[in-house]
Amino acid sequence: MDLYVGGQEHAVLHLLYARFWHKVLYDLKIVDHPEPFTKLVHQGMILGMDGEKMSKSRGNVINPDDVVKEYGADALRLYEMFMGPLEAVKPWQTNQLAGVVRFRDRVFSLVSGQISSSPPEGELLRDMHKTIKKVTLDIDRLGFNTAISNLMVFSNTLKESKAAIPKQAIENLILLLSPFAPHVAEEAWEKLGHKQSLAKQPWPVYDEALCVDSTATIAIQVNGKVRGKVELEIDIKEDEALAAALLQPSVAKYTDGLEVKKVIYVKGKILNIVVGGKRPDDGK
Repeated sequence: MDLYVGGQEHAVLHLLYARFWHKVLYDLKIVDHPEPFTKLVHQGMILGMDGEKMSKSRGNVINPDDVVKEYGADALRLYEMFMGPLEAVKPWQTNQLAGVVRFRDRVFSLVSGQISSSPPEGELLRDMHKTIKKVTLDIDRLGFNTAISNLMVFSNTLKESKAAIPKQAIENLILLLSPFAPHVAEEAWEKLGHKQSLAKQPWPVYDEALCVDSTATIAIQVNGKVRGKVELEIDIKEDEALAAALLQPSVAKYTDGLEVKKVIYVKGKILNIVVGGKRPDDGK
């Protein structure tokens, strides 16, 4: 088995017995692999709202059937995976379900808005490919909470778009969402006019070149102290970066009238301006 996901409370009854019998089968040459599991992951326990282990005696048990009845199965799935890292122990908080319900409803509402057949362009195209990459990698490492977080950000980007939303962008959002909220994703997919289930669709593919940021926020230092920030092209030349930095009021306050003796520039990260001398009005 490539992956076994189970809680620590199963370490004896499940894992020990499974490994014992697998060793027997291996010694009998019935199986070829000496170990039953290639990878083991212990998911964290979900505690009651009081932070204690759920039990009938404490009266803090959350019945998933009740949650499904009130909020829907997709909301339950989304919330459980969004609560935190898979391996972390975390308390159940019913009031936090509202956030994932809004996200679920926002995604479904996007398919009812203005949709364009034109492909996404510019920053939206980059955001789409970055989201595909992040969600794909997060799922591979079982980082479901961060995958859902990235989907929330992308859905907000689409919602805030003033123009018609490219159909390809919404389709990719729905396909990425489908492992977490299969019911609403299937409904949204059908509403977009597709006759075949999204389960038959290939997983979205990202273009690595479009996942690289073209700009970055550069910290501007004057004599080693941060005096401001500026958004610059990643590949901007040093003299152009310096000129842009000196135009920032918070930087100019510490450089005007002084001699620039040295510039330390690391593309995409930092620009340190070393100044010296006296201002013309010093001493007056």
